[in-house]
Amino acid sequence: MRNKKRVLITASDQFGYSTTLFKYCQYSTSIFDITYIGWDYNLPKIELAGVRVKYVSREGNLLKRNVGLLRAFHKEISLGYDLIFLTYVRGISLIKLLNPHSNFLMYIDTFGVMPNASKRFIYDAILKFEVSFFSNVAVISEGLARRLGRKKYKMLPLGGECFNTEIKSFEQLELLYVGTLDNRNMIDCVKGFHKYLQKQKINERRTIFRIIGDGPNNELEEIKDYVKTNNLSDNMEVLGYLPQDQLSPFFKSANIGVCYVPMFSYYDYQTPTKLFEYLISGLPVIATRTSENEKIIEPWAGVIVEDNPDSFCEGLCRLQEQKSTFSSTRIRNEYNKHTWKQVVGSYFIPLLNSSIN
Repeated sequence: MRNKKRVLITASDQFGYSTTLFKYCQYSTSIFDITYIGWDYNLPKIELAGVRVKYVSREGNLLKRNVGLLRAFHKEISLGYDLIFLTYVRGISLIKLLNPHSNFLMYIDTFGVMPNASKRFIYDAILKFEVSFFSNVAVISEGLARRLGRKKYKMLPLGGECFNTEIKSFEQLELLYVGTLDNRNMIDCVKGFHKYLQKQKINERRTIFRIIGDGPNNELEEIKDYVKTNNLSDNMEVLGYLPQDQLSPFFKSANIGVCYVPMFSYYDYQTPTKLFEYLISGLPVIATRTSENEKIIEPWAGVIVEDNPDSFCEGLCRLQEQKSTFSSTRIRNEYNKHTWKQVVGSYFIPLLNSSIN
């Protein structure tokens, strides 16, 4: 396509390590001329045809790093773009003030999710203040828009990739959790699974729970220790972090997706990407009772539980009772509109075009 509109995406993430931003780029390079600028975390560089990536050093203390990132954004914006797609970093309102005639779309996909309430309150207050400088704002959910206090906003929902197209058998339950372990209380999930094994008197390798992910605070080691101490190695596999291109075999093997998000107020309007990926791949789910999960999960697509071991155990018992009613084909077909390709085509590209025009 000739004369593509020039779009700049600014972020704190190194390119390729925010699934959302990577997918937005991946499925829109045929429409837009995209440049991405973000920090260099010295992680392996990920390339994507059609996207120019510019890296900013993270040397120095927190203040120096943030100022350096904002300065790099400002310098890049001066080169001239049809649209600047901003993700939130501290001080982002300065970019608006320094570039009053540039065309911005401010994208918000989360509030503060740090466990410390005081830090979260301060972070959220600053974010709301800074976002108020922008007239064109996109959010992932109506709940986030309400928390921002905005009446005018655009919707830009999340999506997921399909990792499996095979028809599932539900004869034996095979659970899969993929995602971060940071502040997720996954040990409660593991304890609930243990209770389920005991309740069902399962002592052979016919019910499996695989956990793929890691966290910064020894969460992985805690789970591994619990599995070892309680002799669960026949029924649990704790695999640590795996990149996306290695996930397909696990989605093909599993028949239940685990979407365990603690029921904290600051998670209530977050939609985990993996929820869509389970459903798009034909897996019914066991998920905690957040506002977004309750909106998305139909009774024929899984069960909703509280965020404690007993409720997780009860949810697994319900899945066991209902397993003959699940249809992976129905689940996949009904949720196919949430694939990243569909989301980008239906929301991201039209939103950027309308913001440019």
